Amino acid sequence: MGKNLAVAKDVFLFCDGGSCQKAGSEAVIRSIRAYLRNTGQWDSTHTIKTRCNGRCEDAPTCIVQPHFWYKELTPKKGLQIVESHILHQKPVNEYLLYQEHWEEVKSDRQISPFKPKPFKIQEDQQLGVCAITKGLASDQYTYPLFLYLKENSPSSSLELPISQKIEFSEITEVVYNKTYTLELETKEKTIDFVIGPIDQKDKDLVAQRIASVEYFEQLSTNKKGVRLKNKWGDLIAFIWLDNNAWDYCLQIQLMGITSIA
Repeated sequence: MGKNLAVAKDVFLFCDGGSCQKAGSEAVIRSIRAYLRNTGQWDSTHTIKTRCNGRCEDAPTCIVQPHFWYKELTPKKGLQIVESHILHQKPVNEYLLYQEHWEEVKSDRQISPFKPKPFKIQEDQQLGVCAITKGLASDQYTYPLFLYLKENSPSSSLELPISQKIEFSEITEVVYNKTYTLELETKEKTIDFVIGPIDQKDKDLVAQRIASVEYFEQLSTNKKGVRLKNKWGDLIAFIWLDNNAWDYCLQIQLMGITSIA
């Protein structure tokens, strides 16, 4: 039965993604839902499981709408937080990760954001002398990359290991609605790329998944592109970029890094 949102006054968003599950989020959520049921506060309180709250290092986490973030939850801490917000409309300061107007989060597990390394000039077996650096290979980066190229860079092209080259102007749709597979659709066929989280024990999927994304500029030709590899360093594809797409990659995918080529 759906929750009657007209009477739900308090909303708690509990992360139940992989890192939080490993840290005990299910026990936290179950204990809180049992408490709400047994105290007659089920209808007036909405608890939501999220896939990710974006703070894996502080797992398990919870967001209390609208402005409070909590960290390192246990069933006992979770009950204290829920009771304090529902009964007293007050946060539990000692468990807070962040609240509105704080200048920074309060975490002993803070992980520094990823920053790409500067371009390095090197001799590459496939590319020759080039300036090259690595970007992020998660689907939060690869899907936007393919989507941008389809929508904004028709002259960029995709080259597969079998020497098949496809202009992005030929791609009619970029679809990412399966568990881990991105689909590039053309009028004639569909090209699949594995970009999402997978079972690392499945060697076939590991061989197909994009696990390394390298951005490069060849010094002899000034050609710019992206090389996609799997976990073992095997080539999956090249993407050859026009100048506008290269600028996008420098600013968005590589977070403002400057090419030295």
